[in-house]
Amino acid sequence: MEFSIATWNVNSIRARMELLLEWLLESSVDVACLQEIKVEEEKFPSQKFEEMGYHVAVKGQKAYNGVCILSRYPFKEIKKDFDEIEHGQKRILQVSIEDITIINAYFPQGKIPESEYFYYKIDFIEGLRLYLDKNFNPMEDKVILLGDFNVAPDEIDVYDADALRNTIGFHEREREALSYLREWGFVDLFRVKNKKLKEYTWWDYRNASFRRNMGMRVDHIWSSEKLAKRCITCTIAREMRGMPKPSDHVPVIATIA
Repeated sequence: MEFSIATWNVNSIRARMELLLEWLLESSVDVACLQEIKVEEEKFPSQKFEEMGYHVAVKGQKAYNGVCILSRYPFKEIKKDFDEIEHGQKRILQVSIEDITIINAYFPQGKIPESEYFYYKIDFIEGLRLYLDKNFNPMEDKVILLGDFNVAPDEIDVYDADALRNTIGFHEREREALSYLREWGFVDLFRVKNKKLKEYTWWDYRNASFRRNMGMRVDHIWSSEKLAKRCITCTIAREMRGMPKPSDHVPVIATIA
């Protein structure tokens, strides 16, 4: 099974619908995992995607959060119950496609270091690790974890490591938690395929951040070792940030043979 898989925080499905449909047509991606759809499930425009040949799994929430997965392959299983990690928010959606498990996650942003929102973020990341430990074996299972992680792992993943150190998205405690999650047995597909490439997936709408390339790589596609060995490419669609009415994030796409 060869397939392409993408993650994209669209920052409102309603605001980004035209751009998303155009991108799906041009990219022909097989599996698209979206975050921050900001709409309830019953109001999600599933029919538009089904007409394009996608199966649709949605976990929505009014005005905030929300995740969905569009797949040209049918789902063997859909899991939405992650309340022990999310605590009432809609942030994680898991599906099975053939023998592969895909977990689409929108990590909390954290707002201010040392705030209750910050510790909710840390608990969320560590809770995901606990869930994986309980339910999967990294040596045997084919697992993809992807989404907007709201954390840049290393200095190469931010425009100015000194200026951003211990701020949200590049705080030492966040990076430690993310490393702990990755140590379950994940491979960062973009970094393994682009070892020294300094590219970003998010730029603030303010301060002409995109024009000045003041970005962070916070959107990721990770896989267990078995799938990582089959990864051909992993790229960032930077050009999407320059489109009319863009999201502040851009897609990350991996091809697995």
